[in-house]
Amino acid sequence: MSLEKIAAIIAKTGGCKPEAVKPESELTELGIDSLKAITMLYDFEELYDIEIPNEVIPSIVTVQDIQNKLAELIH
Repeated sequence: MSLEKIAAIIAKTGGCKPEAVKPESELTELGIDSLKAITMLYDFEELYDIEIPNEVIPSIVTVQDIQNKLAELIH
């Protein structure tokens, strides 16, 4: 799980440049609204063959939140 892979998915979903994706970036600043967030999280589920519980979605606000949740679910 690398920031580059995460940034690529966020950039594709939000329509921003991958270079703009930093751990402290809020998803809304990167063009990710609640509907796009669901699509983006599905992409992460497919990429890493995991399931992200729906109840954690509201707590994912920053790129770091995504990294932390993926690290937790992958290991």
